[in-house]
Amino acid sequence: MGLNPGRFTLQGTNTYLVGLGPRKVLIDCGDGHPEYMPLLIESLSKIDKEAYISDILISHCHKDHWGGLNEIMSSVLNKEDTIKVHKFPLLAENPLFKYLEPFPESVVFNELQDDQVIRVDDATHLVVLHTPGHAMDHCSFYLKEEHAMFTADCILGHGTVAFEDLSEYIRSLYRIQHYRPTRLYPGHGQHVENGTEKVEEYISIRLAKERQIIDLMKDGSATPIELVERMNVTFKNYSENMMAIIVRTVGLHLIKLHRDGKAEMINKERFEEKTGLDPYDPHNVFSIVNQKWQLCNHNNSSNSSKL
Repeated sequence: MGLNPGRFTLQGTNTYLVGLGPRKVLIDCGDGHPEYMPLLIESLSKIDKEAYISDILISHCHKDHWGGLNEIMSSVLNKEDTIKVHKFPLLAENPLFKYLEPFPESVVFNELQDDQVIRVDDATHLVVLHTPGHAMDHCSFYLKEEHAMFTADCILGHGTVAFEDLSEYIRSLYRIQHYRPTRLYPGHGQHVENGTEKVEEYISIRLAKERQIIDLMKDGSATPIELVERMNVTFKNYSENMMAIIVRTVGLHLIKLHRDGKAEMINKERFEEKTGLDPYDPHNVFSIVNQKWQLCNHNNSSNSSKL
């Protein structure tokens, strides 16, 4: 039902009606486009004249996935005020919280729990999977009977995903892979057959980029910007916004490599003293793009421990 096409939403945000009987669970509800409500009502009517929405599952905090809430909750679909809205909690302590569009105060949210099973009908059960990385409150939903996964923005119909925290994102991909989904229903783009292969493709892309960064750093320390230049990425060929995304991605890879014990920032203490920031916090990634990084020398560490 995507009605908000754009650079980051592909053809628009997908929303899904799930259930075999008249009761339906709606996964995400778009960005609030005025044509969405008529389309939703028409879709319900075509499925079953008695079809109704009992629950709405919001995959994560980005407005293109929840912006239609006000319209739905005040519409004929909720005339008896029976629709329940569910979302995984996002802590206000998250540094990005203050930049998010606030949720409607009139909507009461029921907290989703990791591994929670939602029974839609006797033949339809959804398992809630907390899959952070793209956003820290991000959830995917596993449809047990079809061995299918609603991946929201963890995996798209085509292209790759922006992420807040690469370590968390990789863990989420591996978690989805564990379920061996046969089909993926993404938040943007077309549904994906051979779902497990697509998950493994996403993992391979990230690990290949990691290996490339490690190989480039074997030639000496470098900043994220210098690493991008070593990748033969010509800045003049990209817009300023696109270059920022590319450099940010490399920075997030370096932070993950640090967590894995493979890379470190040079002069970390001086950076912390000057900025008051933790260079290994992904939310501070733009502050490290001009800072030198190096591979960790495990041989030296090992020799020192033997003395």
